[in-house]
Amino acid sequence: MAEIAGENLGSSESAASQAPKIGLSSVPTASGPGSTSLVRKATGPRTPQGKERSKHNAITHGTFSKAVVLKGESQNDFDALLRALYQDRQPEGALEEILVNKLAVLWWRLRRVWTAEGAEIRAGAEFIQWDANERGRQDAATLPQLDCNGGLIRWIANPEALQGCLSLLEDLKESLGEGFDPEFDKAILTKLYGSYAEWDREKNWQKTLFDSYLVWLSTSLCSEEERKEKGYASPQKCKENFLEDLNEEIQRLERYRKEHAKIWASKLELESLRRTVPEGPQADRLFRYEAALSREIDRTLNQLERTQRMRLGQPVPPPINLNITASKE
Repeated sequence: MAEIAGENLGSSESAASQAPKIGLSSVPTASGPGSTSLVRKATGPRTPQGKERSKHNAITHGTFSKAVVLKGESQNDFDALLRALYQDRQPEGALEEILVNKLAVLWWRLRRVWTAEGAEIRAGAEFIQWDANERGRQDAATLPQLDCNGGLIRWIANPEALQGCLSLLEDLKESLGEGFDPEFDKAILTKLYGSYAEWDREKNWQKTLFDSYLVWLSTSLCSEEERKEKGYASPQKCKENFLEDLNEEIQRLERYRKEHAKIWASKLELESLRRTVPEGPQADRLFRYEAALSREIDRTLNQLERTQRMRLGQPVPPPINLNITASKE
């Protein structure tokens, strides 16, 4: 019986050694010396669901994903794009997977171009008002000497100059509360309308507030005898008459400011619409890059389609290569 048992044991060991070792290892586990437990080798996913999940491991573990996504861009968005392309193209084999990854990279770069184009448009369209205000301030800072160039009133098309005129008129109005102050008043009026010499009067065909001031100032300084003789207004009445002219000038400039603001708003709106199409060297660079990416996407799609047709045994049309050269002649 012992011999038979030995023979049976020997034959069992011999059969075990000759049996195919599929997914099993003869290495004992650490459960103890002489243990007969066997460790299962990793054989990869076996179910269809597991195989489907592992098929797209390159999406999150491949070098494409890490190389193309820049700081500040969304890794999740790129992974979603890559997953969508895998589901749409259903690549099999290394070459097809590389081509699908390349497509994802190209589309991601094209998306980046569109983002840059949008930023270029926004930079040109959304800051028009700010740029206009800055130019106005710079122009106002470089105005010529006012007392010999017609004064600040000549530059009221500049919003900064217009506001300066209104501020000076308000200062003048406030100072008149105590009556005429020729030294102070003439200094303000000179800033507004330029110098006013006696020999300039005939050259100035258009009367200004400075003319009105000189008339009423001169009348207020007349003697009482001359005032009664010629029927001139009293000094108080002279001041009131000039204040009326001063208020009319302030109202005129306020009306001009409203009209100017309305027209300027319309111009800014049209300019903003015009700048929705970027221009200049930066725009040309973006358009060239976008065109190059579009051509490369078409080539990659064509190559992927031909590769998949070959794998499926479908007829593959002959490639069409068209080279265009520009001649200066």
